[in-house]
Amino acid sequence: LKPNSCDARPVSQPSNHPPSLLPGGVTMRLWFRAVAIAAAAAVLLGGAHAELTLSIYGNSAMHGEPEVQKDIPDLDVGLPLDRAYSAEVVGQLVYDADSFFAFECIFTRAQIAIVWVDDHLVCHTDPPFSTAVGTSDGTPMYPLRGAKGKAVPLVIHVYSNLTSATHSQELGVNVRWIHLAASVPQARAPASEAVPASSLLPSLPPLELRRRALQQSTKQGWNAWSYNLLNVVKLPESCSVTIGLCELSTGKCLLDTFIEDQNAKVRVGMFATDFSYWQFYLGFQGINVSMSYSGGEHLTILAEPVNCGRGPGGANCSDFVVVVMPSYKWERVGGVSIAQDKSSITYSPLGLGEVELRLTHRSSNLSLRLAAVGAGALVLPLDQGAVGLQDSVHSGQAPPSVDELRSFVEDARRREIARIGAFTGDVEGGDRFATKEALQAATMWNLIYTPTEYGPVFPVSRSWNFVEKPLSKDWQYVIFDWDNIFASYMSSYDPTSKDFAYSNFIQVIRSRTAKGFVPNYAAAGKKSLDRTEPPIGAKVLLEMYKKCKDAWLVELLFDDLLGWSDWFLRERILQPSGLVALGSDFIAGNTDGSTNHMQGARFESGLDNSPMYDGEFFDNQTHLMGLYDVGMSSMFVQEAASLAALAKAIGRPDAEAKRLSDRAEAMRRLISENLWDPVGEIFTNRFPNGTFYRRISPTSFYSMLAEAATDEQAASMASQWLMSPKHFCIAPAGDFAGNSDSCYWGLPSIQAEDVAFPPLGYWRGYVWGPMAMLTYWSLQQYDHVAEVRQGRKALCKQMNQLMLWQWRKNRHICENYSPHRTADDHAGDCSGTKFYHWGALTGMISLLEQGLHGSSADGDIVLV
Repeated sequence: LKPNSCDARPVSQPSNHPPSLLPGGVTMRLWFRAVAIAAAAAVLLGGAHAELTLSIYGNSAMHGEPEVQKDIPDLDVGLPLDRAYSAEVVGQLVYDADSFFAFECIFTRAQIAIVWVDDHLVCHTDPPFSTAVGTSDGTPMYPLRGAKGKAVPLVIHVYSNLTSATHSQELGVNVRWIHLAASVPQARAPASEAVPASSLLPSLPPLELRRRALQQSTKQGWNAWSYNLLNVVKLPESCSVTIGLCELSTGKCLLDTFIEDQNAKVRVGMFATDFSYWQFYLGFQGINVSMSYSGGEHLTILAEPVNCGRGPGGANCSDFVVVVMPSYKWERVGGVSIAQDKSSITYSPLGLGEVELRLTHRSSNLSLRLAAVGAGALVLPLDQGAVGLQDSVHSGQAPPSVDELRSFVEDARRREIARIGAFTGDVEGGDRFATKEALQAATMWNLIYTPTEYGPVFPVSRSWNFVEKPLSKDWQYVIFDWDNIFASYMSSYDPTSKDFAYSNFIQVIRSRTAKGFVPNYAAAGKKSLDRTEPPIGAKVLLEMYKKCKDAWLVELLFDDLLGWSDWFLRERILQPSGLVALGSDFIAGNTDGSTNHMQGARFESGLDNSPMYDGEFFDNQTHLMGLYDVGMSSMFVQEAASLAALAKAIGRPDAEAKRLSDRAEAMRRLISENLWDPVGEIFTNRFPNGTFYRRISPTSFYSMLAEAATDEQAASMASQWLMSPKHFCIAPAGDFAGNSDSCYWGLPSIQAEDVAFPPLGYWRGYVWGPMAMLTYWSLQQYDHVAEVRQGRKALCKQMNQLMLWQWRKNRHICENYSPHRTADDHAGDCSGTKFYHWGALTGMISLLEQGLHGSSADGDIVLV
């Protein structure tokens, strides 16, 4: 496997795409655009069928061929109430005026229904989750902006989980809209109106079909798709098996866990990108069990106690059992039957055939003593050692033996070791191998599926949730702006995980608010409507495009990213100098306590409590901090420059690329003219009165990302600040020489002479992966300057050793790292969440430096 290869599993192509046009060339892009324009024009001219497409599936997953597919004339959708099924309405909604639009949905006897307009989750039933006031788009207070003739995707998902017929009634979903001149409180909104048939189109745009084909292909197979690490789910069937641990003498059971769980000890191992192998050690009540899995199309699980015995650290394994609990996820419908001899489980997911799992041993009757597990659990004692299960495709009719399972998962492990070895040119245990293993684990251990997102996503950690009142843990998750964008970048470098990277990236960018910015957080329609976070989307998309040249992805998301940049110009420019400032808008009814407040603006920085923002200098009339921000201004430049390059790559008009290039140059010039501190010899945040606010963090180096520094300024920052043991502690050779034990690893989030550094705390001195990546990108821009090049190479060495130290010691990927040599302030462990994917960016920069995530052979895209 070549590191720069973009070959991945094939994606089924939408049937209405001409196959000869599917490669990402200009011909295909022009065809996509022509089809979309023609369809919208036909509706406006009255020459097209004004309908939507309804598909009803005989399963709970909208999978395969529908039982019924027909056009429907309007958005008052009636569905049968006589059986279980899933249904989807798709098409396009064409705005009929230049105005704002809010939406009202009336659900009649719908169990679960979700409505998206242009990827904004505008309506849903409750359950499976709720929506708090002031947190969602498409309401009268936060309406969508429409332009006459603009067509946007419309998708409705409905799940009927009835197990008995109710022929006399109908399940209904009625979606209506409200025309508004401006946002208004809910109580003052005019009455909703039926969406006219003339504003409907029966199919999604071609690019949306391409997107859905890719994301549909990723929702397949056995994997740890839910938040519970002890749970494995097969998609699309949604059948699930939980492998829990119970202690007989106390009756205590562990049926749900995650890496940071205080009720258990989890030490993760390797996780293959094709689900063919993953493994972790699970400690509970004194026993330590190795949990090994091989998933994908088929499933093998081996639970093997590793510390049975009487010696130190030994456990009485006869007091422990594995419990096997079958179920279905996301309220989906299916049957479960247990063999009479309790040696196997058969799932009958609605309309999707059967899935059989065979156990290595027959279940005992010990479940009678375990009230926590319920009557449907199978119990496998650990007194004789390992136990497990396997699907019947592998095991046949006979129960699988433990030796067979052990051999199966070990073979899967060896294949993954060989794959990583081929990718890195390294052997297991070597630094390159371990870095790749950790980087891959960082995202794959956090890959989940939820029906509220069209494709799989990478939450920062399985322990985080922002969904409002989820029906169960199956529905909980959160997407964070730059955190999740970085996760896509981290996954895109390996062709076997590229599709997951794209799926996650699409969902993050499409979480943008009605105002056009990607929010700080998003979860099941709930969003931070007052604030964004650091803009890196166009930069990451450009890096992914440079590698694989997937122009369709750029075409799909370009306007969304352009809208984000436009929003910064409208809402986050502080006068009189015209540089970017942080902000937080007023949000009526929002109760999170930070909107239109200094703290909300701090959150927008992504550096929630950085000393750079100590004090109160927020204007609640302009909704801005009174501080020109070098980091955000520089990232704005990088985004505009990246958009200009992407515009050229996909054949946008030259005038558009030039406008974006000029936008970047204008802000670059303002940074150069206003934010260089000649006393400190570094780019520094500044108040409008001209006073520099000399609280220096790595964001000062982002001025090089914007190419705002002269070569002399860049050399000075690298030598006097980055490679100074007094400030950012990157030793010139990357060997920690001259660093104190308190600033040993380097690149603390506030420079080491700042008064906030000695006590530390979150963004007040801990070391962060995203700062390492952004600093690396910044230093790359001045490779021709010897001091900068030296600092970049040294940075890669020290950051990689920091990540590997924690990975090898604790198998953790830290949200942030202590700068102390032994992490003595956190008992040698992470200073933040113990498994948070962007912590692996500290290692990724070393792979970038070694060329293991380079561009494809046909050359780089030049920023303009």
